[in-house]
Amino acid sequence: MVLPVGDINPTHRTPFVTLLLLAANVLVFLLVQPHLGGVFGEDIERMTQREAAIAFCTEEAFYLRWAAIPEEILDLQPLTEQQVQQVATRGCEPFREPPVTKPVILSIFTALFLHAGLGHLLGNMLFLWIFGNNVEDRLGHVRFLLFYAIGGVAATYAFALFNRGSLVPLLGASGAIAAVLGAYLLLFPHARIRVYAPFPLYFLAPLVGGRIAFWFLIFAIVELPAFLVLLLWFGLQVLASAQPLEGGIAFEAHAAGFLAGMLMVALVDRDRTRQRRTW
Repeated sequence: MVLPVGDINPTHRTPFVTLLLLAANVLVFLLVQPHLGGVFGEDIERMTQREAAIAFCTEEAFYLRWAAIPEEILDLQPLTEQQVQQVATRGCEPFREPPVTKPVILSIFTALFLHAGLGHLLGNMLFLWIFGNNVEDRLGHVRFLLFYAIGGVAATYAFALFNRGSLVPLLGASGAIAAVLGAYLLLFPHARIRVYAPFPLYFLAPLVGGRIAFWFLIFAIVELPAFLVLLLWFGLQVLASAQPLEGGIAFEAHAAGFLAGMLMVALVDRDRTRQRRTW
C-alpha cells in the first residue's frame, strides 16, 4: 500500500477554510453522529443485547435521515414508507421518523460531513489536509469553499446516476476531497508528494522520478511527483468502479469528483500555466 503522508509545497496564506472543514468533520463525527458501542467501540462489550439493538437502530435511522440516498436525490423526494421498509433493518421501526420529514436537498450537503467509521474519517482528513491547503491557497478562501461544495455535490449525483434505484445511504467527504485532488493535479503537477511505501516497493522510487527521503528497512517515506501519485490514485478508482460495489466504497463518486475538480479549476484558474513555482 502506498499512502500519501505529506507534500513539499509551501503556502502563502493560512488555509482557514481547510482547517474549518477539518474541524467540522471531526466535531460532527465525535459529537453529532451516533455510534454503535461508542466512537472507538469501547462500550460494545458492556452492552446488553437490547442496548446494542437500540444503538444500531439509532445509528441506522440517523443515516437514513441525514445521508444522501441516490433514489431520493434523483427524484428530490423522500423515500416512501415501503422503500424504507426495504432498506431498514426489521425491528428498528420505532426509531425511524416518517420519511416525508427528510430534507432531501440538505442531505446532499450533510452527507459530506458524515463518516462510517474512524478509519474513514482519518483517511479523508489526511487527504484533505495534504492537498486542500495548497488548492485553497491558489483559489482563495471563498472560491475554495464553493469549489469544495460543488465538487461534493457533483460526485454525489454522479454516484446516484451510476446507481439508479439504490436505497443505500451515501456518506463521506470523499467525493469533495477527490475534487481537491483533481484540482491539485492541474495546479501543482510537479510538486513533491511524500508517501509511505512498504518493502520492497520503495526500491521502485528512483525508476519513476522519485527518491527515498527516509528509510526504515520495512518501509520508507518516498518523494514522488504529484502527477504520478494522483494519476495512480485516479486509475485505481476507475478500475475499482468497474467492479460490483464492495465494502461500501463509492468509487464512482471518487472518480467523478476528481474529474469535476479538474474541470472546475480549469475554468476558474485559467492563468495557472503562467504562474510557475519552484519546489
